[in-house]
Amino acid sequence: MNILGISFGKKNANSDILVKEALFGAREANPDAHIEFINTLRLNIGRCTGCGACSKALEKGKDNLCVEARKDDFSVLEDKVRWADCIILGAPVYALQPVGQFKDFVDRFSCRHDYSAITWVLDKRRTGEMPGNADDFPMERFKKRTVSYISIGGATTDNWTSMGTATLHIFGFPPMMKVMANYNANCMGTVGNPYLDQKLIDDMHEIGRRTVNGYNDDSVTFFKPEGKPAEVCPVCHQRLITILPGTTTVECPICGIEGQLSIEDGAVKVEFSEAQQKRARGTFAGLREHTTEIQGFGAICAPKIMANKEMLDKMMKERIKDFETAIGNKD
Repeated sequence: MNILGISFGKKNANSDILVKEALFGAREANPDAHIEFINTLRLNIGRCTGCGACSKALEKGKDNLCVEARKDDFSVLEDKVRWADCIILGAPVYALQPVGQFKDFVDRFSCRHDYSAITWVLDKRRTGEMPGNADDFPMERFKKRTVSYISIGGATTDNWTSMGTATLHIFGFPPMMKVMANYNANCMGTVGNPYLDQKLIDDMHEIGRRTVNGYNDDSVTFFKPEGKPAEVCPVCHQRLITILPGTTTVECPICGIEGQLSIEDGAVKVEFSEAQQKRARGTFAGLREHTTEIQGFGAICAPKIMANKEMLDKMMKERIKDFETAIGNKD
């Protein structure tokens, strides 16, 4: 078994400490495992430029390599993730969400490891609708993996880190990783150092153990630490909801599934049906919905673009000139 710890925080600071303590717990669960730790701070991981090369490659039945990976350290972290069976990921929250480097990585990682999009290509190859042999595709993309998320913030009010673990979920749902823990380690501004809070350290060890034990044992349950707020969504275990005005229907913004809201004895209650849970973003059904949607864009947009190409080209030139004249700066 290969176990990977990833910290997006400062070297030897809170994120590093908590991820490493979780790795100690992972070692307790599997003393023979291969364990690696990586701090991303010194890695140069640029943002996705929206070039579309990865998507276009998939549409042609090819491997969806990130062409920007030739210029930076994206592949360094990606290769570590591909190697891993179990992952502990920690990131600091400075403004509601994890640091930007995490999102830069995920924007490029997601398409490359989207389980549904890749199987869609393989199915097309098998039927001859796309060139290439299905067996030639890098199949480690389909590895089974477990993952646990640790969000680290300073505020004593956890709503200042409300998008921490929620955003971290974007990492795991394209390759359908099994999530074993979300942990909002806020209050670090008053705790001072993780080693001054023994319960926090104990929780990290338990996260590590469950991340490993949950890999082969489906009876191992999601970690719910004492003293933390109750979950709302039974799939991602977050407590965020989007209210659809004028109805009792709500959505989980992480999983994209609908639930029904009610108030019982003065308490808000949300119920998500089994059918909805089975189409969450981290499931094959949920991912395939999105793949089908995206693959339909071309048939809708291409004719519109081509029919109006001359007008659009002319308008773009005119509006660029107008902008430079009115505002005075050039792109």
